[in-house]
Amino acid sequence: MKVVITGATSFIGVHLIHEWLKEECEIFAVVRLNSSNIKHIPIDDRIHIVEKEMNEYYTLSDSIDGADYFYHLAWEGARTPYRDDKNMQENNYKCTLDAFDSAVKMGCKFFLGSGSQAEYGRTNGLVDENYPCNPNTEYGKEKLHAYTSLTQKSKETGIRFIWTRIFSIYGKYDYPKTLIMSAIDKMKRNEPIEMTPCTQLWDYLNVEDAARAMKCFALSDCESGIYNIASGDYKPLKEFVEEIKRVLNSDSALQFGAVPYGANGTVNLTPDVKKIKNALGWNAEIIFEDGIRKMTLFTENGGVMR
Repeated sequence: MKVVITGATSFIGVHLIHEWLKEECEIFAVVRLNSSNIKHIPIDDRIHIVEKEMNEYYTLSDSIDGADYFYHLAWEGARTPYRDDKNMQENNYKCTLDAFDSAVKMGCKFFLGSGSQAEYGRTNGLVDENYPCNPNTEYGKEKLHAYTSLTQKSKETGIRFIWTRIFSIYGKYDYPKTLIMSAIDKMKRNEPIEMTPCTQLWDYLNVEDAARAMKCFALSDCESGIYNIASGDYKPLKEFVEEIKRVLNSDSALQFGAVPYGANGTVNLTPDVKKIKNALGWNAEIIFEDGIRKMTLFTENGGVMR
């Protein structure tokens, strides 16, 4: 089997590589030129590094001689303020279509695109894959645009197409300024933490479970379409923060309400994950408490994957 992964040095990409290394396969890790995160990719004879900028994805089939499975994870500007950079997000859309066209030229039978809960916009109640989409950022709009265009392309080419709407992922190599990462950092030093009231409902899924689901999509015969990727175990955000404090046995003072909510108020994440469970027989395996322990051990080991 030959597996192509764009965004291979990304948070999810690195874990997806580790997941595929459990199989007999070759992996073509597509990375940017001079990527500083290439150090996160394990050294293995089955991994082939392909250096391409996103605007060069239309030439990927010139560098990779055939493949079976294609994962497109690369996407610039996923965080504020770039989420509303219209030019950047429109370029992401174009590069996504280029990636799909290259997958067709390679003879791939499977293409997975990395979508986002941002495609739904502000939600109320349980969010399944049929929930109306009303994205309120350029990021969410172009993710949705990419899904719509790739759905049509997949019908025309016969490639099985999976679009994963990812909710909130955490784990090793996470962005250092997320709530979880910054909380762990401050709690280790027993520093006080100022936060919003954290009353909104939230869902966290460990990145290793997300990567396992992504591999399962390729190896299963599930139908093309949208699949939410989340744990389904949502609860008030405050409870997650308190659990981190318990795991770390920290003396940090948790100052809930010290920071007001923004002008748009709270945002709730309440994903329905019945579809992915029924299609793959997949369930989140890493409970939040264990996931935090893994992250703590990871940093204490100098950031070396185990």
